[in-house]
Amino acid sequence: MLLARPSRSDLLTAAAYWPVATAVILPTYVQEFGWGLALAGMTYTVLLDSAAVFAIVFGLVPNLLVPRYRLRALLLLLAFLVASGVSYAVGYGLILHQTVHWGLMPLVGSIIRHAFSYGMLAVLLTGKRYFDVQQRLVLAQKAHAESELRNLRAQVDPHFLFNNLNVLRGLIQYDPVVADEYLTHFAALYRYLLRHKDDDFVSLADELGFADEYVYLLRHRFGAAYGFRQQLPAHAGLSRLLVVPGTVQLLLENAIKHNVGNEDDPLIITIEATETSLTVRHPRRPKLTPVDSTGTGLANLRERYQLLAGQTIAVDDTGPEFKVTVPVLAATSG
Repeated sequence: MLLARPSRSDLLTAAAYWPVATAVILPTYVQEFGWGLALAGMTYTVLLDSAAVFAIVFGLVPNLLVPRYRLRALLLLLAFLVASGVSYAVGYGLILHQTVHWGLMPLVGSIIRHAFSYGMLAVLLTGKRYFDVQQRLVLAQKAHAESELRNLRAQVDPHFLFNNLNVLRGLIQYDPVVADEYLTHFAALYRYLLRHKDDDFVSLADELGFADEYVYLLRHRFGAAYGFRQQLPAHAGLSRLLVVPGTVQLLLENAIKHNVGNEDDPLIITIEATETSLTVRHPRRPKLTPVDSTGTGLANLRERYQLLAGQTIAVDDTGPEFKVTVPVLAATSG
């Protein structure tokens, strides 16, 4: 058998219920039986109804919800109803000096009258228990989501760092001046990543500025083999629109990783933004040799948008173009 333990708030809820119920019930008792019997009857009501409610909410209901205990709980429920009816009839009969009539119908009547007596408190405590369970579930889901987000943020592609360090190494050997400029952009890019590593969202304006730094690095790695365009609406208020940090960098890296570009016929990668979405698209030119990829990039991005915004990203790879669209959120005021 399962027995749920009442919490402190459960006890406080019951304690708060009875002064209100007493104010409603006691005047009727006083009018019918006088103060002495009324106070005795009210005391018995508090004790009997509280015992009945706690037996139902913290004993019977938890067992009725578990299949392997359900039959036993149903038998106990039957025993509880009989005991409830007898206690109600005998207790009030003795306190209020009333004759107790025995038989099936009087017992059923006592069970029904007692159910009306404790029903409100039972509904109140059952509803509270349900709310508490839902609240704990929400907190558990939130903790799980935060844990998943921490893991997703930690999944940094090591190739991104190594590739840029290799470019920087070559520039230092052949053109120290350009190497210094390259290092400045590289440092700015990593400052952005570090500054926003724990942020859920950044403004689209900041993200596109970060993308400009990243494109500078890509041009040094690949020359004119890849071209980059932006199609942004006028007066879009990009500083008031939000995306997940690193979204554009990941989509650009993904495009270059899987597609061929050359200086005679550059692969044009287009970044489009509206007030509701951000799209990165390019022609499909798959590389002939297999790409060393874990496939976690887009999956990571999809999970982060699902966890943070409750929305998903759209990947369209069926036509001549490969296109990824992510949701853009409006920043709330204040």
